[in-house]
Amino acid sequence: MFDAWKLEKKGKTNTLLLIVYLGLKWKLLDKVASNIRTYDHPDIEYIINLPRLKRWLHRDKFIKLFIFDEALSHLPSRTAMSRKNVSVMTLFAELSKGHGRMIFCSQIDKVDSSIKDSAFLRAIFYKDSKKVMRCQSDLFPPLIFTHIPKTPIRFDPDRLAEFSEVEGVVYSDLSLEYKVALMYVENNSMPKIAKELGVHKEVVRRTFKKVLGAWLKSQDIEILARENERE
Repeated sequence: MFDAWKLEKKGKTNTLLLIVYLGLKWKLLDKVASNIRTYDHPDIEYIINLPRLKRWLHRDKFIKLFIFDEALSHLPSRTAMSRKNVSVMTLFAELSKGHGRMIFCSQIDKVDSSIKDSAFLRAIFYKDSKKVMRCQSDLFPPLIFTHIPKTPIRFDPDRLAEFSEVEGVVYSDLSLEYKVALMYVENNSMPKIAKELGVHKEVVRRTFKKVLGAWLKSQDIEILARENERE
């Protein structure tokens, strides 16, 4: 099961965690992990990086589900072949071997076509509102769910779902300089970076200038060192 969601503040995280709650309650799932921070629920493992996710996936032969929330922010379609995207694409191929499934939560029209390949995609769920959801799949007739209730699983609706390619790195803990640099190399424009980070575009411009200056300085030092070696 590899799903994608269309999001516009329509209660997607609530519905994701409701699916988790019902899957565990009805014993359809043995283990669940997510990059959504939940509270008072020991059956949901909090995983926010690829190495730990891969270890969890191959740890045993239990049926597992990983909820990948805010996936678009971690895998922007404009950089589909970035190192992180390639790493996650290899993870898709490993899912079945690890008896795993994934719910990929994002805006379907902005997801790269390689991720929507039929080899991975099983169904698409669209959130029309907080209470209504539609499902389309080649495996069964269209479905519609109404009167979707609130999930019993507690979570912070204002907390961003983190995910990193490496262990020990959490995006929210990075400095503004690192965030600007990372977003810039992913081909984001400065106005878009400013909007995403919630700062004025002039702040982004000054920060980028600072980062670029530091990088150029480091390159100059390296070049001088090489010149000295020649002498």
